[in-house]
Amino acid sequence: MTGPSTEDRLAIFELYARYSWALDTGDTDGYVALFTEDCVATEEARDGKFEQLSGKDEIRRLVLKFHDRKDFPGHQHQMAQFVFEADPEGRPDHWVVRSYAWATINHPPEPPHLHWCGHVRDVVAKVDGQWLIKSKDIMGWAGKVLERFEQH
Repeated sequence: MTGPSTEDRLAIFELYARYSWALDTGDTDGYVALFTEDCVATEEARDGKFEQLSGKDEIRRLVLKFHDRKDFPGHQHQMAQFVFEADPEGRPDHWVVRSYAWATINHPPEPPHLHWCGHVRDVVAKVDGQWLIKSKDIMGWAGKVLERFEQH
């Protein structure tokens, strides 16, 4: 099985660490800088509807809906179990990255609690030597990802 080089893989892991750090510390500009100019993001809402955003201005609008919420500080987003797949369009320096994702909320002295869990499918691209997010699909842990299981 092929995948990014070790050097590129480490840089992509760093991209995800910066993504969560910027999101959870209110660094709006830092968050937006992690996306390509022509990025597309799709987010699944709790009601199962999807919102699609295109370009950095809309990515800014997406992150500000969290950064502007008074109850957002204390959230911590995590991603793990990264699976790298070849870009379906065959573009060089592009990878599909699937991962588990979850968010906790921590407001001491209460114990932290799990707020959300799901999965993410991204396409990352190397632009001028830097790995950035070209597309991002944020989805709950339900629906198509579980379609192989018998429905009850």
